Amino acid sequence: MATIQTVPETTIVPATAIERGSASTLAVRSFLYAVFKHQRLVLGVFLVIFLGSVVAALLRPNQWLASSKVLVKLGETVQLAPAEAPSRSVNMPLSQEVVKTEADIVRSYQVVAEAVKRLDMKPESGTEAELISGLQAGLSVAPTPGTNTLQISFIGKNPEKVARFVNTITDVYVDHHNKVYRREGLDAFYGEQLRLLESQMKEAQDHLRTYLRDNKIVDVEQEIRLLNSDVMEQDKGLKAHRAKIAATQRKLAQVEEQINATPQQIPFAQEYLTNPTKLAFKSKLAELEVERIQLLQRYLPADRSVQDVSEKIANLKGRTDAEQEHILNKETIRHNELYSELERNRLSLQALLADAQAREPSLASRLEAGKQRLADLADKQFTIANLQQEADQKKYAYDTYFKKQEEARITEAMTDQSLVNVSVFDRAVPPIEPQNGVLLPLLLGIIGGLALATAMAVAVEFLSRRLRFEEEVERYLELPVLAVIPDLESTPDLAQP
Repeated sequence: MATIQTVPETTIVPATAIERGSASTLAVRSFLYAVFKHQRLVLGVFLVIFLGSVVAALLRPNQWLASSKVLVKLGETVQLAPAEAPSRSVNMPLSQEVVKTEADIVRSYQVVAEAVKRLDMKPESGTEAELISGLQAGLSVAPTPGTNTLQISFIGKNPEKVARFVNTITDVYVDHHNKVYRREGLDAFYGEQLRLLESQMKEAQDHLRTYLRDNKIVDVEQEIRLLNSDVMEQDKGLKAHRAKIAATQRKLAQVEEQINATPQQIPFAQEYLTNPTKLAFKSKLAELEVERIQLLQRYLPADRSVQDVSEKIANLKGRTDAEQEHILNKETIRHNELYSELERNRLSLQALLADAQAREPSLASRLEAGKQRLADLADKQFTIANLQQEADQKKYAYDTYFKKQEEARITEAMTDQSLVNVSVFDRAVPPIEPQNGVLLPLLLGIIGGLALATAMAVAVEFLSRRLRFEEEVERYLELPVLAVIPDLESTPDLAQP
């Protein structure tokens, strides 16, 4: 027996990461130690489990699995659209709901009961209901991954009977499926609805046509658009016409001012003569000049006589300058052409003004009538829109039911087609090898025997409270091991001198 010596308690060293990592090594050593120490127990338990599984595999009766495969064709769902747009067809995927539905149909009581009736199966013990319930429990329906097929399987003791039962179940299922998905009477129903909808559609269309005819409307949207444009043009024309009237009035006033400032008659020809008064003044002036010259010969310029004559000469010159050189002798007068032209312009402007003022009320009344018609159409537009919407809704409903009637008629005509169609493409054949072979029980016996044997060995070993390794001593006492003394009795070679 080995002796273990420990260090004082004051020298305890805290656990490091290396020491914690050695725990896993200790667990492996302990496990192997327990297995090899109790190897007889491990071997015995393993043999018992393995031999029991071998005997059970050899003694149990064989079970045979037969399967048939059914192709599930999902129909197209038609999304109806208005008459002006085409309908769309959407393919449905093979979802879990479809698989569960078909599985419920296969395992339904009516299908299994019909298969039992066709095979004339009699219960060995119990009632027929118990037989049908047991067959329902044995049936399995599973989809093949990645395909649109269902596999119908059944396990039994006789391979021929199992294959015959699976084929019968498949045939009954196909017939029952077609009965479940078959739709009858829809064509007549939709036909009756179509007659009602047709009368309603025609009535709504007659209301719309009558309203449009009574109000003299062809296309309210187009008429409003054209009338709105016409009213705008008429408003512009009326404003321009009134501006033209104002301009004509201003022009007429200006022409009248020009007429008032222009004389009706103007001189045409004038004949002038020399002014006799001026000639007399010039003759008298010449005489006074002669007299003044004569007086200057006798007198001085400052003399009274000379000055008197000089004053007369000055006065006479002033009067001579005031007289005209020529005087009008004869004058011819005629009518002023400019005045006549201005008069003609005034008459023309008065005529234009009268014409424009006469046409203004008609233009204003036409504009007012257009505005009134536009307001009436705007008010009636909502009524027409409601009547049009009602007629469109009736027509849409009629088109929808017409399409539905066509679909119902085609569906009833094709009795083998439905939303979910099934067809058998692989019938069951008698299996060659049984479902429960001996390989799986042997593998289970080997694995289970080894697991149970090692578990028992480990359990027996760890129920013992002995300390087997120095790691366990260190973990239990929390003190490091300084040395290990081997058991000399178990190691005789080392004990010899």
